[in-house]
Amino acid sequence: MKYPAYPAYAEKGANGTTFPTTWPVQRLRFHIQSNPVKSEVAHLAPETLVTFVPMEAVGEWGGMDTSAEREVGDLSNGYTYFADGDVVIAKITPCFENGKGAIAQGLSNGVGFGTTELHVIRPDEHLSNRWVFYLTMSHLFRKRGEAEMYGAGGQKRVPEDFIRNLRIGIPSTAEQEQIADFLDWRTEPPRESWRPVGLSQASTAVA
Repeated sequence: MKYPAYPAYAEKGANGTTFPTTWPVQRLRFHIQSNPVKSEVAHLAPETLVTFVPMEAVGEWGGMDTSAEREVGDLSNGYTYFADGDVVIAKITPCFENGKGAIAQGLSNGVGFGTTELHVIRPDEHLSNRWVFYLTMSHLFRKRGEAEMYGAGGQKRVPEDFIRNLRIGIPSTAEQEQIADFLDWRTEPPRESWRPVGLSQASTAVA
């Protein structure tokens, strides 16, 4: 699988990041909802079964074990809410640096609750959740997030504002899907052994 190179790139930011000149640069906050509110599922009966996701159920570099279920009434306090299609990433060290994150899919009743050590990203209609997932898996995203961590020792965390204020070059939705298709092809199989390559040049355009 091969795609033609972009005709021109521009440099943006002190770190020398480059991105195609055709990609407008914006902060991620304008195209995502971060950590959506639990009131979205307030209509569910307390006994409704939803997916429960502890940290160990979130894969490194993708994948999520959705086999565990609990009643939503037991999870509404003290857990992180997300829904089918959301992108989740670990925010605590060393899980963040180790690449823990996934696209939530196949959740019971479309709803999941998990460890409080997750950030949730819900893209709007201008962003593909697959593209956003690969963005969060990129070396550049992880290194910059690591530099923004706060706290001491084993309790350091990536702040929500790092994600919301991230400036990225945004390709068209068609390009995003092409990039995600390429990276799906490039990184399979086996998923256990893959590491994202070339994302800072090909798909992230972080500035």
